[in-house]
Amino acid sequence: MTNINFIDARKLIFKPFQHPLHPDETGDSGALEFAASKTDPSEQYIVKLGNTYPEVACNEFLYHKVSDALGMYTQNVKLITGNKNYRRSAAIRYAPNIKLFSLYESSEENYRAFFEFEALYVILNEMDSNEYYLDEQGRLFKLDNAASFTVEQTTIMLFDGNPIGRLLIPDIRVPLNAVDYDWYGLKYDVFSREHGEEAGKAYLSVMQRFSEFDETVLYEAYEDLEKQYPKALSHYYNDFIRIRKKTCRRFLGEVDGRKAKE
Repeated sequence: MTNINFIDARKLIFKPFQHPLHPDETGDSGALEFAASKTDPSEQYIVKLGNTYPEVACNEFLYHKVSDALGMYTQNVKLITGNKNYRRSAAIRYAPNIKLFSLYESSEENYRAFFEFEALYVILNEMDSNEYYLDEQGRLFKLDNAASFTVEQTTIMLFDGNPIGRLLIPDIRVPLNAVDYDWYGLKYDVFSREHGEEAGKAYLSVMQRFSEFDETVLYEAYEDLEKQYPKALSHYYNDFIRIRKKTCRRFLGEVDGRKAKE
């Protein structure tokens, strides 16, 4: 299979990888592996395995696609083919020599990018820890995006036809519509008050871009997801984005209304 969204496991060398932030445990996404190309050792990936957490790969993959479409910098994410043991696993491009990001020592570009990512965190209902780093070129990027889109292990079980999934999620519309709307304004107010006007503008800029998101740019990604996941998952992601677009428009309208009264 030759596709930009897939990488062939037979062309990689795998070995265990210990997360530097979780030296004594596996972390939220389970055990990790490190993979390098057999022909180009500089082509390296962190692999999040799907045998325990099948939602990790699809969420990481789609997060990359959405953020990239919004003009935000993230590490490239591929799905894995060629070995059934790595089905529904995510290969995240490894960035060597990364540095922890400090907001207070940041460039103007990375300062804005931080608050843009924070806005996307709210929109996508993320629950992972916020882990920000600088790559070798000094560009800000965010790690651990697996807990997003309200897609969890039970969601995949439900779409796979597992009766436990139906038991734990009797109505799929509940997580789909759980937008946590209060966070939109709470985060905006905190960022604007504590970090100034530019932080608020950066936050709103992603809300604006997402409100105009063109879902058609994800259709190819959905087609490839469906090679490893049920088609119902693609429909869920599409509905999720449509609902959050509407939510962003609502929030932006309220912000404009507040500003008009000031």
